[in-house]
Amino acid sequence: MDIASIQKRIEIMEKLKEEIRTAKEMLSGELENNPEYLELEEEVKQATAKKKRLKEEIQNSGPNQKLSADIKSNNEEIATLKEILSQELFQLYKENDTDEITDANGETRKIRFSASLASKKGQGRDGFGKYTPPQE
Repeated sequence: MDIASIQKRIEIMEKLKEEIRTAKEMLSGELENNPEYLELEEEVKQATAKKKRLKEEIQNSGPNQKLSADIKSNNEEIATLKEILSQELFQLYKENDTDEITDANGETRKIRFSASLASKKGQGRDGFGKYTPPQE
């Protein structure tokens, strides 16, 4: 793969993102100048606030409070397990040069990798490839 091709693709993507940003600003300006739209927007805000208050009342009552806490706790645990699994799968790939793994049920699963660019000036990476703040 040619570095120049990658650099050109990044440049094209950045130009397209800027075009999208400009178009969104123009569209937003048109919406903000439409009184009927602004009136409906205010109605939606009020209805959303009312819905949020009612939802919180329901979630914070009796047994629903425990269910909400359990959901939150389980989602946090899943996020942590996904991070760990991602690192373990990458390590498995590096050590065994394979992109497949057999799960506990005997099903063969393919490991899927994803890559993206990040621009984090002044930051380094920890042992897991995550960005870390600069040392003070």
